[in-house]
Amino acid sequence: MQESAESPIIVALLFAVRCIVPLLLMLGVSYLLRRLGLIAEPPPPPPDQNNGNNGNHKPGGGIAHGKA
Repeated sequence: MQESAESPIIVALLFAVRCIVPLLLMLGVSYLLRRLGLIAEPPPPPPDQNNGNNGNHKPGGGIAHGKA
C-alpha cells in the first residue's frame, strides 16, 4: 500500500504549500504592480468625512431607516 502518501507530515506539507504558494504569488504580484506605479495608494478621505459629522446624520435614523 502507499502509506507514504498518507503520512501526516506529507499531508501537512502539501496543505502548507497549497496555502502559502498562492498567497506569496498574490503578494508578489501586488508588490510589483505598486512598484511599477500601476496601483496607487488610495487618497485620504475629505476632511468632512473623517469624524462622521458630515451633516447627514440624524438621531432618528433618517430616511434609510424609514424615519423621515
